[in-house]
Amino acid sequence: MIKKRQWMAFVMVLAMMAAIVVGKLPTQQVSAAGTGVGLAEHALAAYSNGWLYRYGASGQTSGGRVYSDCSGLIYSYAGTARSSAMQISSAPASGSYSTLPRIHGLGLWQPGHVGVYVGGGMAVDCRDTSSNTVYEAASAHGWVKWYKVPGVSYPTTGWVTFNGADYYYQDGQYVVSCTLTIDGQSYTFDANGRVEGSAPANAVQAPQVQTPASTSQSSGSSSTSTSTSASASTSYTGSSTGSAAAATPVSYRDLDLGSQGAAVTRLQTRLAELDYYYEMTNDYYDSLVKDAVYLYQKAAGLEATGTADVATQESLFSSSAPLNEEPGTVYPGYHSSIVRQLQERLIELGYMEGETSFYYGETTEAAVLAYQTAAGLEADGVLTMDEQNVLFSDDAVAAPKAEKPEEEPAEPAEEDEAADAETAETPAEDEDASAEPRAAVYSENDADQAAASVVDSVSSAAEVTNGFFVQTVNAAVKGEQAGQTDDAGNGVIAFFIVVLGAGLTATIFVVKKKKVSVRELAAAVVRRFR
Repeated sequence: MIKKRQWMAFVMVLAMMAAIVVGKLPTQQVSAAGTGVGLAEHALAAYSNGWLYRYGASGQTSGGRVYSDCSGLIYSYAGTARSSAMQISSAPASGSYSTLPRIHGLGLWQPGHVGVYVGGGMAVDCRDTSSNTVYEAASAHGWVKWYKVPGVSYPTTGWVTFNGADYYYQDGQYVVSCTLTIDGQSYTFDANGRVEGSAPANAVQAPQVQTPASTSQSSGSSSTSTSTSASASTSYTGSSTGSAAAATPVSYRDLDLGSQGAAVTRLQTRLAELDYYYEMTNDYYDSLVKDAVYLYQKAAGLEATGTADVATQESLFSSSAPLNEEPGTVYPGYHSSIVRQLQERLIELGYMEGETSFYYGETTEAAVLAYQTAAGLEADGVLTMDEQNVLFSDDAVAAPKAEKPEEEPAEPAEEDEAADAETAETPAEDEDASAEPRAAVYSENDADQAAASVVDSVSSAAEVTNGFFVQTVNAAVKGEQAGQTDDAGNGVIAFFIVVLGAGLTATIFVVKKKKVSVRELAAAVVRRFR
């Protein structure tokens, strides 16, 4: 049988040839890239497809499931600013939530968290490990600001199609609850902006315009609004919304394990903005908050105790507070929901057993060290977010299976020795008489082995090839709305070309090597699947 490495190389070459036959390699597609409508449809698709929450992820697939965090949901479409703080601070236009304009695909912001406005008063956000991706009324989640996502263009005046319905934009917003005469014909729009019936076949589409970064004109009011992310150059006075507009400075008191109240909530919110804290905010100071404070203190050059004393809070809420340069990194002794996700993955890969928790203890460390060793990484127990993304990908190295000890051959029994001696004394004519049936048995065994080789080889080919084409096979089911059916069909065709080519090649190799006929091989394959 051909060695596994040879087979993988052969199948990859065959895959490339198949891709050339069908036109091109399959690529991951997104709909209407770069527009607000496209971003809104992307967010809805993430909700419909059940994207799961994982901090630091932005649409990566692992085990057939897609993972993202809140800002990663937007980043996986727009590809510009990555963190929630960067998105709001670099937004070309923003305003308070109370002035939310009717525009598909706006970003929604609250300290440490972002989502996508999808129109009709609804929003989508990738929230946490218990809720994952949520679709709900935008008013239900306490959003503080809206913003135009950097790198995304939004409609001006004209028709757009979103989620199968037609809308008409006028002066940068879609119209609602009215009847308009457009090009001499009357159209009625409901409270969510959908037109009764449909747009005309020759409808003028709304131009998509990207707001210049130098202006921050709020579409919801006539006043100019600048982004007030606490991590930008403005001072932070500790208001409950994270706005720099509060006039009265907050007086701080020491906070530590067991502390409760609004001061703890503000502390968590600010730590989340700076990428040190990854949980939903509450009013309780627990070990997860303590570790986040410890990380901030180390980054800010303060004494790292995990206690949020007055000096720590004054530094944390200042305009010079440093962002976490390695967000999501885990290490022994750390408490976080990221640790629990890491443990779940290590269990899947066979490095760890037992229950999961928020604590990175000795058991977790042993599993991480074993993984790092198997993956060729430095075995230090520390995993950065980039390394975790590999761990959660389909390329992650699974735990090697324990090898069974080889059994020593049993001593031949006395009767076997006697039988051997008797066989040795058998006349030559007896050997000739038994030659034909023995040859038949050996031939059948060879055919069975050859059949196993062919089946295993084709299975290996299919497994290797699946990594190339699984996305386009899935797209064959979901891609009609996004116009991906041609690429999906190409991927399926290429997949079968590779498997068929591998099967034929394997048959040729094993027939020559085992010296069995095609008829004997076919009979053995049939026997294998009975």
